[in-house]
Amino acid sequence: MLWLCLYLPELPLTVFTRAADAALPFAVAEGREVLAVNAAARSGGVLPGMSLAAAGALLPELHHRERRRDSEARALKQLAAWSLRFTPRVSLQPPAAVLLEIGGSLRYFGGLERLMGRVRDGAARLGHRLQTGIAPTPTAAWLLARAGETTPVLETGELAGRLDGLPVETLALEARQQDALRGLGVETLGELYRLPRAGIARRLGPGLLRQLARAYGEQPDPRRDWQPPPRFRSRLELTAEVAHAAQLRPGFSQLIEELCGYLQGLGAGVRTCRVTLEHLHQAATPVTVGLLAPAREATRLLALLDEQLERVRLPAGVIAIELAAGTLEALAAETGNLLDGDRGGPADAGWEQLVETLAARLGERTVRGLAVHEEHRPERAWRYARPGAGAAAPTAGERPLWLLPQPEPLSTAGGLPRWRGPLVLEHGPERIESGWWDGTDTARDYYVAHNPEGERLWIYRDRRAHRGWYLHGLFA
Repeated sequence: MLWLCLYLPELPLTVFTRAADAALPFAVAEGREVLAVNAAARSGGVLPGMSLAAAGALLPELHHRERRRDSEARALKQLAAWSLRFTPRVSLQPPAAVLLEIGGSLRYFGGLERLMGRVRDGAARLGHRLQTGIAPTPTAAWLLARAGETTPVLETGELAGRLDGLPVETLALEARQQDALRGLGVETLGELYRLPRAGIARRLGPGLLRQLARAYGEQPDPRRDWQPPPRFRSRLELTAEVAHAAQLRPGFSQLIEELCGYLQGLGAGVRTCRVTLEHLHQAATPVTVGLLAPAREATRLLALLDEQLERVRLPAGVIAIELAAGTLEALAAETGNLLDGDRGGPADAGWEQLVETLAARLGERTVRGLAVHEEHRPERAWRYARPGAGAAAPTAGERPLWLLPQPEPLSTAGGLPRWRGPLVLEHGPERIESGWWDGTDTARDYYVAHNPEGERLWIYRDRRAHRGWYLHGLFA
């Protein structure tokens, strides 16, 4: 097996800033102390560990938010959901890492280098800064990622040579364990692992010894596969109020990227997405994106959302955005491309995208399609419907492609109908009697017929007294 660790070293910060204006100085506080800062705040002299009061005095324009561990946990799960596009075996490594078993995926993505290129590009679109580690054991991959060691370890025999030099701080030790190791003068994993095992277990706890053994491949390192939720929902908090809907596009681009990774991992698509724009003192503004057929193409979804956002009039500034997917629908294998993860849908979906764009721009009620309606009278067996939503209802007999706006009377010769020559009846009759309840009583016998030129027609004889024969449709 080969494990890839996606480690988020700035997760407390990026849950707020991944879609924010980088020029805005921002800090995350824990209690009265600064925990993390962005580049703009750092350039203004604000550093982690500084008191919040001192930071505000030093940089009055500094914005800050209290740390949100619940948001961090959600963000980690969203990263796991997105990671399903690369492998079905994904595990959480709280508080800030996700583990992927990629050994079985390398062939499909064209090798490790190409897979990692896609991972890095996708993470950038998500707004995350990743540190990655690759190793035969998940714990080793996690340690390498935390240490910023990006060179892959591909064989178990190489683990000791790569892990020995890592600082002990990569183990995320408790304070008492750090103090004990400092007192022993231990600085690297190799130095720690060469200490007597019984002494390590007694002074630092058996869990640390077990973690080291798993990292070095000396003990099994089992991981429980993370199970994605049945519905997708992701929320992004903003560092400051946003007054214009167009400014929300970077955030929605990231949420849609998350959604499409989740959908690809499940082999699914969606027809609808619901967007929620949250305000501080106003009710939320809802926006719905609709598609004709299930899809998971990020550019397609974002283009439709752009059309919708152009029509939105915000009652107040936006403080958070949320994207929720509708019911998941399976996509046929040929509609997705394993090596092109942000695409999903038919290759000939151009007309669908045109209709979707028109509906988003003009309003769903303006763009309508036609659907079969369960009604015996052919001229009434249709209805307006949302484009792509109409399912064909079963019919008793063969039906023509073209139906005339009004039935056309036919001439007869010897009691038989004519249309560009005498007609030969192929099939029939199909009797339709209906409409007595609404004053349009119908009593007809329908036939499929053809003339000497081979044209196939749908005709009927009106069974009411002396009403004659009529042409009602043409078969293509």
